[in-house]
Amino acid sequence: MSLIRRKPPRHSWYLWCLSVCVFFLLGVLIVYPTVSVLLSSFSPQGTFSFNNYTTLFHSSKFFRLFCQSILVSLGSASLATLFGTILAILVVKTVSPFRKIIALISVLPIILPGFVTSIAYIFLFGRNGLITYKLLHISWDVYSWKSVLILQSIDQTTTAFLMLAAALSSLGSKPEEAAKMLGAEDWRILWQITIKLVKPMIFGAFLLNFIAAMGDFSTPLIVGGPFDTLASASYTELIGKYNISMAATYNIALLIIAMLVFYGYNHFTNCKNEELSWRSGKSAPLTLDGFRGIILRSIAAIFLLFVLLLSLAVIIAAFTKRSYNATSFTLEYFTMVSERGFASTVYTILFSFCVGILTAFFGQVLAYLIQRVRIPAGGIIDFIATIPFALPGTLIGVGYAIAFNRPPLLLTGTWFIIVMNLVVRKMPLGIRTGTAILQKQDSSLDEAAKLLGASSFRTFFTINLPLLKASILICSLYAFVTTIQALGSIIFIITPGTKLLSVDVFEAVIKGELGVAAAYSFIMLLIGLTGGALFYFISTRNQG
Repeated sequence: MSLIRRKPPRHSWYLWCLSVCVFFLLGVLIVYPTVSVLLSSFSPQGTFSFNNYTTLFHSSKFFRLFCQSILVSLGSASLATLFGTILAILVVKTVSPFRKIIALISVLPIILPGFVTSIAYIFLFGRNGLITYKLLHISWDVYSWKSVLILQSIDQTTTAFLMLAAALSSLGSKPEEAAKMLGAEDWRILWQITIKLVKPMIFGAFLLNFIAAMGDFSTPLIVGGPFDTLASASYTELIGKYNISMAATYNIALLIIAMLVFYGYNHFTNCKNEELSWRSGKSAPLTLDGFRGIILRSIAAIFLLFVLLLSLAVIIAAFTKRSYNATSFTLEYFTMVSERGFASTVYTILFSFCVGILTAFFGQVLAYLIQRVRIPAGGIIDFIATIPFALPGTLIGVGYAIAFNRPPLLLTGTWFIIVMNLVVRKMPLGIRTGTAILQKQDSSLDEAAKLLGASSFRTFFTINLPLLKASILICSLYAFVTTIQALGSIIFIITPGTKLLSVDVFEAVIKGELGVAAAYSFIMLLIGLTGGALFYFISTRNQG
């Protein structure tokens, strides 16, 4: 081994220019809106002051909102992580014949956004609910913090399930085989080895779910009743009172909490590389029988049944009209939807495909520039591009509403601002998946291409882009499906000429038009399922 220390490679001038261009784009799309929110919070009357923060921290309302937000987010994140972990264990670590069905139902909440499940929840358990009133003949106040907790838990379970399923699939056979050879039973292997190895990912899923719950404003607004949170209060300040400065102040409080939690997420997920270093072949399945197995499967069954009920309730609510004594089939709600026009449906399809394609492409490009080309300050670029993953949707939405509603970037009311807002929100997944794949691939092909005189541009399109096909499809599908139900970051910048289905659903719910909202939701479900099937067909065809 040579003792001579090699000098780090000197970056060419064009790499510096490329890095500056990337910094400029990220600065305009991420840093500028965030800083605009911060500055707006310090200028309630157009002049710099701390009045908003003084009012906030001397107000009992703020501490009530803060405590309510923290408590309900902790509860929903804990339940979602528990459900997601149990479902991932059943799908990955057992030989249950229903594993594919469990996996399919577990990802349904991605297609059913929070405000859509809220409609179904009210339809089933409201004062005139199909289950509470019609079947059980009881009257239950559905508008409370308990409903917020339940619905947020359901919505966020998919995140925990996907993260834990990926982590459990990455485990090798050595630790568990060694434990079996020493006579350990399967339950002991699960608790003392398997769970311990994926513990960083469990905590990481919990923190991500906590951030998502803190930024959710639609669920408290729809089913919270008198219960309010920081996110819903920021929405009320901006949309209800048009107090941009105070809305910005609430979002800065959310930003501080989110950044602290995101720091913890990075810390624990970085531990994952050390914990999951056992990989050497697929591990044998575990037999989880007995009383504990019954409890595990019962919890999973209750969750899956509840998700199916919510999904079915959306369809029933869209096609039935309920009077005091009877329920009848109707197409009235779809007639009302058609009378209002299908512009939002067309925009939803177009925007979803655009965001899916742009998110996957730019995510892979940034991953390639950071991981393979190693442009100057790549670590800082990676951090800035990943930050939107942790930011509350309301903060980005308010930031875009403030930043792009004035010169020199007057973009309010255009399709461009909405597409870019959504791309920025979804792109961190593209960067992370692209980076993970490039780290596992041998760089010898890139080096060979460079020796033959190929440029980095040509190397990316001819060598790396085909290898990133799986990452592109995953990111495209994720961005497409989540764009259909996007609300938190775009509701502040939507105009009548660029309205999406998600906004139509939310407005219908706020107006109390649950049947119309269900009809819009049914259309959203059809678009999501059709788009998912299309991406699946493309992926299987490419594999063939």
